[in-house]
Amino acid sequence: MRALPLLLVALLLAPVPATAQPAPEPEPFKIGFDSLANDDRDIFTVDSNGNTRTNLTKSPRVNQTDPAFSADGTKLAYVDNRNIMIAGADGTNPKRLNTETLAQAQPAWSPDGTMMAVTTRIPNGDGSDSVIDVYRVSDGAKTSRIPIPKHLDGDDSRPDWSPDGKTIAITRNAENVVLPPPPVPEPDTELPARHGSTFDLTKVVHTPRVPPKPDIVILIDISRSMLDELTGVQEQLAKIMGEVKELQPETRFGVATYAGAENKGNEFKRVIGLTGSEADAVAAVKDVKLVSDLNSTEVWAHALIKSATGEFAFRPDASKVFVVIGDEPTAEGLMTGEDTVPNAIAVLKRANIRTVGVDSGDARIGLDSKHQITDIIQDPKGSKQKYVKNGEEDISKAILDGIKDLDVTVLPRPRCETGLTVELTPPGPVTGPSGQDFTFAEKFTVSPDATPGSTLHCTIDFLLNKETEVRPGHTQTVTVQVADLVEPLVRVDDVSVQKQDAGGAAVNYPASATDSQGRQLPVACTPPSGTKFPIGVTRVTCTATDARGNTGTDTAIVTVTSPNPPGSEIWLVTPDGSSQINLSERFTDPCGSRFSDDPAWSPDGKTLAITQEDQICQVNADGTGARVIVRTTEGAGRPRSPAWLPDGTRIVFEAARTEQEPDLYTVPIQNGTPKVLTTNAGQPAVQRLPRITVTTTATPAEIPFNGRTTIEVTVANTGFAPAPATLTVTMPPGLQGGPAGGDVGPIAPGQSKVISGDASGTTAGEHVVTAAVGAITSKVTVKVLERTGSLSLTMSASPQPSFVGGDDVTVTFKLLNSSGSTLTDVRVNASAFGCRPDCAAGTLGPDGQAEVKLTIPATQAVDQELAAVVIATGPDEDAQDNVATTRIVIKQPTLTLDQQAGPLGGVVSVQGKDFPPNAKLRLGWSVGISESPGELTATDGTFTAQMLVFHNDTEGPRQAQAVTVEGTRFGDVKSGDFLALPNTVQPSDFVERG
Repeated sequence: MRALPLLLVALLLAPVPATAQPAPEPEPFKIGFDSLANDDRDIFTVDSNGNTRTNLTKSPRVNQTDPAFSADGTKLAYVDNRNIMIAGADGTNPKRLNTETLAQAQPAWSPDGTMMAVTTRIPNGDGSDSVIDVYRVSDGAKTSRIPIPKHLDGDDSRPDWSPDGKTIAITRNAENVVLPPPPVPEPDTELPARHGSTFDLTKVVHTPRVPPKPDIVILIDISRSMLDELTGVQEQLAKIMGEVKELQPETRFGVATYAGAENKGNEFKRVIGLTGSEADAVAAVKDVKLVSDLNSTEVWAHALIKSATGEFAFRPDASKVFVVIGDEPTAEGLMTGEDTVPNAIAVLKRANIRTVGVDSGDARIGLDSKHQITDIIQDPKGSKQKYVKNGEEDISKAILDGIKDLDVTVLPRPRCETGLTVELTPPGPVTGPSGQDFTFAEKFTVSPDATPGSTLHCTIDFLLNKETEVRPGHTQTVTVQVADLVEPLVRVDDVSVQKQDAGGAAVNYPASATDSQGRQLPVACTPPSGTKFPIGVTRVTCTATDARGNTGTDTAIVTVTSPNPPGSEIWLVTPDGSSQINLSERFTDPCGSRFSDDPAWSPDGKTLAITQEDQICQVNADGTGARVIVRTTEGAGRPRSPAWLPDGTRIVFEAARTEQEPDLYTVPIQNGTPKVLTTNAGQPAVQRLPRITVTTTATPAEIPFNGRTTIEVTVANTGFAPAPATLTVTMPPGLQGGPAGGDVGPIAPGQSKVISGDASGTTAGEHVVTAAVGAITSKVTVKVLERTGSLSLTMSASPQPSFVGGDDVTVTFKLLNSSGSTLTDVRVNASAFGCRPDCAAGTLGPDGQAEVKLTIPATQAVDQELAAVVIATGPDEDAQDNVATTRIVIKQPTLTLDQQAGPLGGVVSVQGKDFPPNAKLRLGWSVGISESPGELTATDGTFTAQMLVFHNDTEGPRQAQAVTVEGTRFGDVKSGDFLALPNTVQPSDFVERG
């Protein structure tokens, strides 16, 4: 008896064959990425399970990167040789987006597939800057460039379009621009003005302590008596250059020497040409030697002429300054015969070179003892300095003071279009010490002939020191929008403030408006003054409406700035750049890092995934609610480049250890563990796919011979991208009719379309109906019963419902004789509404059909089921199909008032019920002269409206009434009585009813 237990043990210990689990069906999307193989980088895709790796580009070029699929999944954009390429989703038929010659990268599709945001690299010196450009896909035309706000300097990259198409998330790596005050503060003014009007502006011009972009040449006497001065220049030149360059970084210095005419070869020497290098200049001056002659006859007029006429390569836009250091007046006519002070003055004036004379101060034999320097510095205006003999520090101070003490002349040069003029006070030129501010009062006049709606411009160049070309930053621009003769004149100006906290700053800004007669009007602004504006730039729109209903508008930009340490931040910008918000300022721990990158919108547009150093975070679209999705782990080093999977519950991202190619991972948004999707893959992009299903039903699935069934085909899209659908329906010979196939149009994700049609059974047996969209098919079987001697009845009522006073209800009885015999005395009994005792149909032959109609007048409210039975003389094997029912509904619309009495001049609320849905009706009083609400639409058959009792209306009883205007008809409807009382009489607290 032990055999059985031993056998049982053996069976339990025997190995169980393993059953292979089939791979899960791929979800309706693919993952695109770039991958490196054999030193070439191509674009690939895998399915949602990481399988079916497919090379889409296979290009002979070295690198294709940055894949991006259109939202409908039909197009692919990528980067090839610094160009944006557009291809089919399978990589076929690639072509360039445009002919842009600058390097482009990181394409991002707009949700509707018509636009594309692209990162463009713009050369800047030895490097480049990146900006976001927006292009039209159809022709590659650039529609906008996202401007970096004026207070920032940096790069924009990694655009990602929000699902609603209103916002682009970008990475901005920028710092606040720290610049000296501009020469002409707030140089651009834009404002509206009416023709024939005047307005005043005040413009301040800041002048520099040292002339802008100076080219300074030091001319030094090298006679033996100048030992201490030369030593001073040699020892102090670095300090002199450093101090000047601190004020004007573009300063260049040159050095030349001069001596007496008897010092052959040393009368004039260029020691070093103009250079910005302190080290080069100092080294060159160190080698300068004095001549042996203690009292040589200096010829510095000759040195000035030589220096001004070719010895030094001055920049065309430089401020040219000569510094002459000496202790004797110049001899004239000893070198060329033309080397005179008057000739030097003419040459310096012609070249617009100003002179600084540095004199020992000896009135008997000094540099200016014959007033030669005094004459030279008159025009162009220079300066004269004195120093203490034998003082190194003093010679340095004299040179610096001379350069800084040059007077500056400011000359306004207005240029206005026809229709706009300006008068400046003072008109200029104005001369004063360098470094001071010059203020000009400006009165602008708009010509009475200016065309309303036109735009007029006026520029005012502020020229310095008799220069003929205006320097950068010295131009004022005034733009006048000539206001309409009728519309209000609205004005609001740009404003910039510092942030108050992470949410931004409350900003108050002035706005004003006047009507066509110059009277003040109230102004409404969006967002209003006092609103807390986010960090970034926001467009404000202000409007005003006059007494006649005319509306005027003006806009301005509110900028909220922030201390902006180095790092990358996430900004939300509109495609035209008019609104830009710094989202990173609102991030909180554990995602408070200032280094954020790779913004990616969730499919519902409510959140973003962003990269932060060693983690990927999720934040709400307003920057709140920060949380970590995934951090660096042993298996997934430094996660980055998140992309959302279409269901919104997961992201795919790349991660890699140092100097390794990345792999792609997926992770659930909520508390998930990363899972490898595919290896050697980066820059993930999701291609949404459709998933079409076809379902076919027959109701009923079993019908009598010659009976009818409704064939219904449902084409649904359970995927994530829209898809076109063409339906094919194959009807078997035993059924006649059925749904018609054909193009059913695009099916959006989550959408279904139903195509139906009736079919009759002409052959007994089972018949298969096949519906197909491409290779996707669905079948349903319809069973047609054998022919029997049966009489059947169906019935219907129309309209359903009807309304009292509207269309009468027609009841249609359909009779079918599916037998092979003739039936006589066929009649219908429906005694509840008519056919009393019967409605006769006569005789029905084999397979005969007949209709009997019954009209039910719409004279009163009805909600009742009508039952009917068909009877006949002859064979009828199935009595159950002789009975049919339908419901008769006739509704009575009603009007109800919220009060039974009220004063003249009062308002009464009226409620409507049981009116035809979407019917248009007209409300009014039965008597009186009051205005009424007029026409309205009862969308769902109900409504509430206010009715006025005119203040001098007829007293006494009346009723609210409604009449049909458009849509389903109904009879005139009246409310209960309403008593109109004099407006001095108050209705009693109660109403007695008898």
